[in-house]
Amino acid sequence: MSATTQTGLLNVLILGGGGTVAMIPDPQTGTLIPAKTIEDITALVPSLAEHAVLELRQLENLDSTELNQSHWTRFGMEIAKAIETGKYDGIIFTHGTDTMAYTATAVALILGRRVTIPVIFTGSQLPLVSFGTDARFNLENAMRTIIRARQRGVAEVMIVFNKFALRACRSVKVSEADFIAFGSPAFLPLAEISAVDINFTRDTYRVAQDKPFDMSKLHFQFDRGVVVLDLVPGLEPGIVFHIIESGKCKALILRSLGAGNVPSLQEYSLIPCISQATKLRIPVVVTTKFVGGTTHAGIYGPGRAALDAGAIESGNLTDVATQVKVMWLLAQGFRSDNIQKALLNPVCGEVSR
Repeated sequence: MSATTQTGLLNVLILGGGGTVAMIPDPQTGTLIPAKTIEDITALVPSLAEHAVLELRQLENLDSTELNQSHWTRFGMEIAKAIETGKYDGIIFTHGTDTMAYTATAVALILGRRVTIPVIFTGSQLPLVSFGTDARFNLENAMRTIIRARQRGVAEVMIVFNKFALRACRSVKVSEADFIAFGSPAFLPLAEISAVDINFTRDTYRVAQDKPFDMSKLHFQFDRGVVVLDLVPGLEPGIVFHIIESGKCKALILRSLGAGNVPSLQEYSLIPCISQATKLRIPVVVTTKFVGGTTHAGIYGPGRAALDAGAIESGNLTDVATQVKVMWLLAQGFRSDNIQKALLNPVCGEVSR
C-alpha cells in the first residue's frame, strides 16, 4: 500500500548514519557537523523536498570505520519499525562509504524478501558544501530511484551511488577516490541511472503482495568472534591454531589465494587447522580475494584437501557478504555441522544457488 500524501508527493524517511554526505558547516565555527534537521539538508538540496514529504532522523554520528554489528542491529530495527508503520514510500540511509557495503548487506539480510518498500543507502566522496561534490548528485539519484521503484513495485535494499543502483548484498567498495565508489562485480547492477530514466532489470525484486511486513519474524542479531584471514605465502599454522584454540573464535574465514586453494604441504599446511576447528564446531569458510570471484575449492588438490578436512565454500558471496552472513547465522545458532546449506541458500539475492 502506498503512503503517498494527498499532494501526490511521496513520504520518504531519511536516516542519518554519519559519513561525509550529510555533513554541513557549523554556522559559528565553520567546521563540518552532521545535519540535525531536514531543513539543513534541503537548504543545500532543495530539489528533494519538491518530490517528497521528508522526515529526518539522525541515528549516529561516527566515521563508518567505527560502526560494528551492534550498529547493524540498531539500524535494522529502526528501518523495520519504519516499514511496519506503513507510513513511508521509501527510506534513504546516509552512510560513510568505508563500511557502507557491510551495513547495507546486514540490513538486507535482516529484511530478506519481506521488505515492502525501496531502502536505499547512499553517501558521497565529498561533503555537500564542497566544490564539485557528488553528494547532491547521489542524494537526488537516491530520490529518483525511490520514485521509479515505487512506480515499478520494486522493493529491495540498494546502494545508489553515482549512476548505478546496486543490490546492497552484492556490493563492495571499489575505490577510495573515484566517484563510482561501489561496484557489484558478480552481479549486474539493478539499474543504470541516466538523464532519461531508471530502468530496473528483470532480476530486481518486486513487492510480494501476499506477504505483509511483520518485523517479529526477522532476525536482527549478529554474533561476534568471526576472524577473517588473508592466506599469504608463509602463513604460520601455529598462529591459526592459537586463534582457533583461544576460545574466542566462533568462525574462521580464509580468503584464499585463488578459487579456494589452501596451503596443504609440510610445515605450512593449514589442513590440520581446519580439521581442529571442525572438531571444535568452528566453521571454516573458504572464500576468494578476487572481487567478483567464485570459490571452486574442489578443482585443485589443495582446495579439495581443505573441503575434506571440513572447510565450507562461500560460492559467489562477496567477501563482505560472507563475513556478515556468517555473523548473522552464528547468532541464530548455526555451527560447522549445519551452516553450509544456510550459507549458500539465498535470503535476499546475496548468493546464486
